[in-house]
Amino acid sequence: MSLEQAEQIINKFIADILENGSDDELFASGYLQGHLDLILQGCFQAQQSFDEFMLLMEQSLAGAFAKNELSQLDRTLVENCWTDLKALF
Repeated sequence: MSLEQAEQIINKFIADILENGSDDELFASGYLQGHLDLILQGCFQAQQSFDEFMLLMEQSLAGAFAKNELSQLDRTLVENCWTDLKALF
């Protein structure tokens, strides 16, 4: 998969949640989108692959979770949102 294809999937995924999502889904997708945007744009600039993007996303989320930035409930919401998005790739 290309980064361009991944970006299209991400944009549709986020748009669908914005249109139809619950408050929890909106929160989780918003949090996740911050990571997605930062990592994806960095990968475009560095001409990295989709696999590198996925690795960097996993590392970014793991780092955020290790800092306890979120409550356990919010972390679970974000992890579930990320799992749902990954299933679309």
